[in-house]
Amino acid sequence: MPRFPTLARLGAGIVLIITLMPSLVTTATAQESRVETQVVEDTPRVEVLPLTGSVSAPQTSQLSSAEAGQVSELAFEMGDTVTQGQPLLSLDTRDITLESQRARADLSQAEIERDEAQRLVSDANQLSAQNFAASQRRQRESSLAAAQATLEARQADYSLAQLQLERHQIRAPFDGMVTHRESNVGEWINPGDTLLTLVDLASLRLDFSVPLSAHQRFADSQLEVRLEGSEQWHPARTLARIPLNVSSRQFLLRAVPEKPLEMLPGMAVEGRLQLNGESGPSVPRDALIRRPDGSVSVWLARQEEDTWRAFEQRVEIGSSHQDGVAINEGLSAGDRVIVVGNERLEEGQSVSLSDD
Repeated sequence: MPRFPTLARLGAGIVLIITLMPSLVTTATAQESRVETQVVEDTPRVEVLPLTGSVSAPQTSQLSSAEAGQVSELAFEMGDTVTQGQPLLSLDTRDITLESQRARADLSQAEIERDEAQRLVSDANQLSAQNFAASQRRQRESSLAAAQATLEARQADYSLAQLQLERHQIRAPFDGMVTHRESNVGEWINPGDTLLTLVDLASLRLDFSVPLSAHQRFADSQLEVRLEGSEQWHPARTLARIPLNVSSRQFLLRAVPEKPLEMLPGMAVEGRLQLNGESGPSVPRDALIRRPDGSVSVWLARQEEDTWRAFEQRVEIGSSHQDGVAINEGLSAGDRVIVVGNERLEEGQSVSLSDD
């Protein structure tokens, strides 16, 4: 293409010759960019409901004694982990031991008297009716019945003494940790007095208060939990949904972590409940362009004849879940959004699709 010089008069007879280059007189076009896209699909909308709760111990026992007495031994310290059946506290057993010995002696005496009455009845049965009066036989049989009744009473007295002796020792009803102690050696306790508190740390639960509006949408929901002071989220399994009083408009969600966590009763815990809703378009987070004025847009790739071009589309976003964000307005299923390479695009710029 020929170049035509242009004369420009600068005054005082000076003429400047300007040569116009073709690259300056034509409009520059943006360089083609390589991008990665993703086709928009309608997916179930996921609402993430934040929850706050605490760690609870459904199996907690405040142990007491069924017998009165003086504490003679404490076999634990606060914070000790104990096993089921392990002795924890003992009462002075000197008086009940003597009662048990006396009951055992009375039982032995009753056994002797029953055996003697049994022998007399056996002797009477071996004699013929002519040599032993019927009245005497009936008297011996009555004595045997009375001896048997006395023996059963003495057996009950002895069993009761043994039971009372056993009750003078407090044992752990289940595996757990001693969290409180309210007795000391030498103290006198009465039946029903709280002596210690035992917590089953293997059955700890996570309790959350959840709005009733989420109850009907609970199917196929997912729960994740995070302990206070931790940044790690863990999947949890729902155990029960327990109604609370009507005025609260909430229900109790009780859950347990899928994998054991180091928890203690009373610890604060965060939860996020993922509830499925109606289907709609969603895009990856990387597709969103956030403007300084607060608006949000995405870049769409549209094919014009044989060329893919980028066009900006303003959208209204909804709830987010993991790497996806729901789009309430601005997109439809089938649109192709640019997810990689959308940082410096211009309206109508030609692009090449790495995923095409």
